Amino acid sequence: MTQVVVIGGGIVGISCALTLQSQGHEVTVVEPGPVGEGASWASCGCIAVGEIVPLSQPGMLMKVPGWLLDAEAPLSVRPGSAVKLLPWFARFAANARRSRMRAIASDLARLTFAATADFKAQLADIGHPELLVERPVIKLFDDDNDRATMRGAFDLARELGCTIDEVTGQEAHEIDPAIASDFRHAALLRDWSFVTDPRLLVETMMQTFSSRGGTIESGEAVDFVRDGQQVKSVGLRDGRMISADDFVIAAGTHSKSLADKLGVPLRMEGVIGYSTALKDSGVDLRHTVFYAKGGFGITPYQDALAVAGTVEFADLGAKPNWNRADVLVGRAHRVLPGLRAERAERRMGRRPFTPDTRPIIGRSRRLANVTFATGHGQLGLTLGSTTARLIADVIAGRMPDIDIQTFSPDRFST
Repeated sequence: MTQVVVIGGGIVGISCALTLQSQGHEVTVVEPGPVGEGASWASCGCIAVGEIVPLSQPGMLMKVPGWLLDAEAPLSVRPGSAVKLLPWFARFAANARRSRMRAIASDLARLTFAATADFKAQLADIGHPELLVERPVIKLFDDDNDRATMRGAFDLARELGCTIDEVTGQEAHEIDPAIASDFRHAALLRDWSFVTDPRLLVETMMQTFSSRGGTIESGEAVDFVRDGQQVKSVGLRDGRMISADDFVIAAGTHSKSLADKLGVPLRMEGVIGYSTALKDSGVDLRHTVFYAKGGFGITPYQDALAVAGTVEFADLGAKPNWNRADVLVGRAHRVLPGLRAERAERRMGRRPFTPDTRPIIGRSRRLANVTFATGHGQLGLTLGSTTARLIADVIAGRMPDIDIQTFSPDRFST
């Protein structure tokens, strides 16, 4: 029986832990924070099968200069972080070339097209299939110009196999009457689905892992003991050492500093996303809805509406700018005219973004027994189960059924 330590207990980490456990490994999860309160709990909770066109698409990049001057824009950079982020943004912008966009989208499609089946299989394994809601997601556009910004992304996604039906705003209102009726255009993202509550999902997965004999260590991983290319143990901030045969780094934004300790440079930055859970919202929304112009989405979780979005680059130690969450709630009234927002819980999560939008999955040639499962950006929830299956293949010495070479942690060394 192989002993494996999974560093990180968010959606990707616990997905890896459960899959490894089911294949006979003795697994320990190391997690410093409250269970279920990582990046995914401040999200729209979608299995975003069609989210395959990189953020560096030209239409997006053209808006960035104006956004950077607007503290309430969908994308912003904290002033103190701007200089440090210049190398990352240079790589990010380089991926706006049409050939690179197509290559990235094709790579992401290989992962996301497996996501729903993998996610449903993992939910079935833990006995909670009801945590997934299989309804199409609706994207709303105010006018022709608004829709035109997504034309290239939609065309490429369709070409690679995504199902996107364009309808009128009135038709979207008829599908879900909670939505305002005066949008000019809308799109139905048929391949997508969403969960009933991401925090409940992670909590349920962690409880199942524990009940099956898994070990959960509360603490922050800060260093490693190694012998050449072999890592022998991970050290926690409180001085504890945990030994194992294999290690999985799935620590989200903290994966970068851990990789630095191991001599593996990762080009990855933490991006803050905000969400507000609205209790007693006064509307009966049945679908996740994205308002492209506003840069946010709204998901009907089982006990609240989640208004989530924005991309804010800031240092890991930066405090939340809750005004960004409040702005999204204010804009949500445009989408849901009957919305009430008196009972609100604001949330923040840090998402690990790579400049090429690809996640980091697999081993580094520098290390014989460390596997990376990080850098998923906005696709952590979507790709958690698929990543777990691939990680389990790598640790078992099996050839994954998806080519993961382009997701290698070593791609940043060249």
